[in-house]
Amino acid sequence: MKTLTEIKKVRCFNRLVLFVVALGLITTFTACSNDDDSDIPVYSLKDVDGNYSGTMLTESDPPVNPQTNSPKEEQPEGATVTAEVKDNQVMIKKLPVDDLIKSIVGEEAAGIIIENLDDINYNIPYTAAFNDDSKGSILLQLKPEPLEIKYTIPTQAQADGEEAPQITIKVTIEAEEKGQYTYKDQKLTFEIKATKVEVEGRPFEEFSPTTFSFDMAKK
Repeated sequence: MKTLTEIKKVRCFNRLVLFVVALGLITTFTACSNDDDSDIPVYSLKDVDGNYSGTMLTESDPPVNPQTNSPKEEQPEGATVTAEVKDNQVMIKKLPVDDLIKSIVGEEAAGIIIENLDDINYNIPYTAAFNDDSKGSILLQLKPEPLEIKYTIPTQAQADGEEAPQITIKVTIEAEEKGQYTYKDQKLTFEIKATKVEVEGRPFEEFSPTTFSFDMAKK
């Protein structure tokens, strides 16, 4: 009986040792698994959110009936722009519209209009998705809405209660290509195109479609 009791004690002890060893192995594997997970970057479509600065190029399509002796256009220079991406919107601050105004009313008349324009902020809604072809980028399906430019005509002092005359220019904006945010350089690039212009509700037939190309980096 004594021998049998000792055998039972040995078995219990062995089971206890195996339990402790197994528990230690589980803890070790769990720790290793956590260490491995910590090295894997976690991506989110919200990674595109932030403040950006960069340049915007403005290029107009050639006119349908160009003048034969018209001078060769110079290469466009980029205008400085800033934007904030938040809540599925690209919010462009102080959108440069000088070239757009010039293409509508001409070089001579544009000067006084540009001088009297308030800052134009333009928001572009979008939906985001990861790029299947490149895991290092996010694609933005832009959904631009019409851009409205309100211009108050400078006049002499108005009579009491009389408002200064105002002209509304409505610009139809489209986005043919998706925008892109790249993780490597934290850059946001996209294009939007002004395809049609209405002045006080009337189509401006002489307008040439104008493309705005943005190239910005996250601050």
